[in-house]
Amino acid sequence: MTNNKQYINLIKNWIRPLQKSLTLESENKFTNLHGRKQFFNDYLYESLSNLENLKLTDEYIKLFSEFSIKYSQYNNLDSNQRKRLVIDTRKCLLKLSTSIDLIYSSKNTTSNYSRFADSNLSLYSDISLIKSIGKVTKKKLNELGIFNIKDLINYFPRTYLDYTNRVKIVNLKPDNLYTCIATIKKFSIYKSQNNSNLSIMNIVIFDETSSIKVTKFFLGKRYRSYSFYTSQKSLYIPGTKIAISGKVKLSEYGKNFIDPQIEILNNNDESFNFSGKIMPLYSLSESFSNISFIKLIKKVIIYSKDYPDLLTQKQISSLSLLPKSDSLINIHLPPNQDALIESKKRLVFDELFLLQMKFLLRKRKNNKKSTNRTFAQKRFLLQDFLNKIPFQLTKSQEKVLDEIKLDISDLTPMSRLLQGDVGSGKTIIAIVSLLIILEKDQQGALMVPTEVLANQHYKNLLKYLNPLSVSVELLTGNTPQKKRKEILINLKNGMVDILVGTHALFEDKVIFNSLGMVVIDEQHRFGVTQRNRLLNKGDNTNLLSMTATPIPRTLALSLYGDLDISQITELPPGRVPIITKIITEDDLDKLFSLVENEIDNGKQAYVILPLIEDSEKMNLSSAKNIFQYLSEEIFLKNKVGLLHGKLNSDEKNIVINSFLKNEISILVSTTVIEVGIDVPNASIMIIYNSERFGLSQLHQLRGRVGRGTHKSFCYLITSDKNGLENKRLKVLEKSNDGFYIAEKDLEIRGPGQLLGYKQSGLPDFVLDNLPNNKVLIEKAREEAQNVIKDDPDLRKNFMLKDLLIDNSDNKFVHDFLN
Repeated sequence: MTNNKQYINLIKNWIRPLQKSLTLESENKFTNLHGRKQFFNDYLYESLSNLENLKLTDEYIKLFSEFSIKYSQYNNLDSNQRKRLVIDTRKCLLKLSTSIDLIYSSKNTTSNYSRFADSNLSLYSDISLIKSIGKVTKKKLNELGIFNIKDLINYFPRTYLDYTNRVKIVNLKPDNLYTCIATIKKFSIYKSQNNSNLSIMNIVIFDETSSIKVTKFFLGKRYRSYSFYTSQKSLYIPGTKIAISGKVKLSEYGKNFIDPQIEILNNNDESFNFSGKIMPLYSLSESFSNISFIKLIKKVIIYSKDYPDLLTQKQISSLSLLPKSDSLINIHLPPNQDALIESKKRLVFDELFLLQMKFLLRKRKNNKKSTNRTFAQKRFLLQDFLNKIPFQLTKSQEKVLDEIKLDISDLTPMSRLLQGDVGSGKTIIAIVSLLIILEKDQQGALMVPTEVLANQHYKNLLKYLNPLSVSVELLTGNTPQKKRKEILINLKNGMVDILVGTHALFEDKVIFNSLGMVVIDEQHRFGVTQRNRLLNKGDNTNLLSMTATPIPRTLALSLYGDLDISQITELPPGRVPIITKIITEDDLDKLFSLVENEIDNGKQAYVILPLIEDSEKMNLSSAKNIFQYLSEEIFLKNKVGLLHGKLNSDEKNIVINSFLKNEISILVSTTVIEVGIDVPNASIMIIYNSERFGLSQLHQLRGRVGRGTHKSFCYLITSDKNGLENKRLKVLEKSNDGFYIAEKDLEIRGPGQLLGYKQSGLPDFVLDNLPNNKVLIEKAREEAQNVIKDDPDLRKNFMLKDLLIDNSDNKFVHDFLN
């Protein structure tokens, strides 16, 4: 037995009776049981005090010492305090047990793969220097962005198959992953009668409990040759012991394995390579097999030991994380689920930590930008505006306004994210913010992602600000050349107060006289680079980013750590909650009658479709098809309009204006209306194929109705047989609260889909693990703050300085932030 194994047994033997006694105390309602020799608390006190021979880290010694003191005072604690102490102790012992297992498994894994080490190779060696990699393989790897061994190690699995569930054949259940050790009874291989390029191999295997058929398919000309058949027959000889790992399927002939992993166990050796373990699955081209890639990883994984760790040993211990090298080995070749979880935790932490470091460095840089220029108030617009609007700001809006006023009065430019549900009044806050800047004789810009939304904002600004003699212009990709030239001249001369626009605002020809404020609506649709291009058109420009997709605060901190966050948490008074119902296509006749009644009462309706035209690939309803059906067969006496992304700007504006004037009663549209159309008279929202949309998107679409004081309805049509029980749709039926819905959407789809950040450069496993790692996010932020506080210019942290300031070598953080 090795020293490592002896040490693990020592720790395990110490933990086991402690956990047993803690369980017994818990089962007996924390009454301080008396054992054979002593009371429960005395036993725990003594056990947690005598730690000399265990060689634990300082962290554990400190924790267990604190626990031992509490157990000495156990009789003075009430029941809840005892319960808390027992729970915390059990957690700590479990954590110690898991960490010991991981250390041993990492050392074991390292020794297993050290035989592949080549003294001529290093972390930065070209992949062509690895034995067995020829020109063809090198080209395939280069196409994946892999050029050296470090790139190869950084190419993480997209997911895993857990084959550790090893059972006897008799206990196999359909639609589950299993591993079986069995013996070959029969073997056959033949060409498919339906496809001459397909070969089918059938093996019947048995163990002491039962037998089962295993089927493998081989597609391609090379698999139909006599030599291939002969080679397979020589491998799978009856009586040979094999390991089968895969999913069990149920057919009319009974249970069978379809296309599983198969390994021949030489000399009855059961320490097999892939079967019975956790198998990584990589995103690869069809010409590169997953097994081949794993074999390649095994050849280079030992070089993970040379991977520089951006955390010190002290940080690793205090944060209870794995060393970087161990986490890289385990992310590719996890010995067990615990090792995989801890490895993901470490790698996720690194990305979040670097992200927070970048945010804090940028914030520090912005804080240094404080300007000596003071802008005297030359115009008096804000109070006049607030006096003229026919409503009062909500308390939540007033709170946000106070935060913005405070920011703008500071010498450091404002960087603030404003979150607010659909219809909560973000536009009014945007207008007020711009007016504060105009009072200082500066200009403002309002940037939005679509022309529809740009036109809506432009009209709103004209309605509110024309009486105040504020000059507002609209600039989009479709602005006529003559008008564009006029706008750009007036903008440069300072004659335009506020410029509303789309991506056209980024253009170099767009020059402001004195840009003081940029407001970005639907900010998650713009990258940081785009945001900065517009901000750089002014000197120390204030930034207000707005989103109607509420983001849980912890997640917002991890994704927008350089912005201060404000939230509008209440809707204006008088808003009636929208009634939402899930219906099937069988109920459409009843629904159309309801729509007819609403229209007869002067109201209007939206009908939303996922596609513009019918598609052979997707069995979904299309806008053009439903428009034709509703206008020609259902609503013959009512005007039906059609809106979609392929219409040009003029055509879109004609349709939208007709709907605004109630010349169109029913607007059939794609999700182009998700943001930007405000028609208080619309009372019905109908969404076809609703199961195909995300929760937050459905909530945004629903927000197009219910903007007045009358009752409004949203009908979610589902073509799915189980649609009425669809968990996501049920959330929408239950609640109108955008923050609650966003939390649920986050749980179901993950932040990458919810926030549109799959293209952000952050690895999928970082994004997908964010919702469940709030503690890790806080830890990363706290550690980043500690580093910046101790070493603001990173003079002691050379690796961090190199990563974050000098060359941004970390591609995830670099892509995400730049």
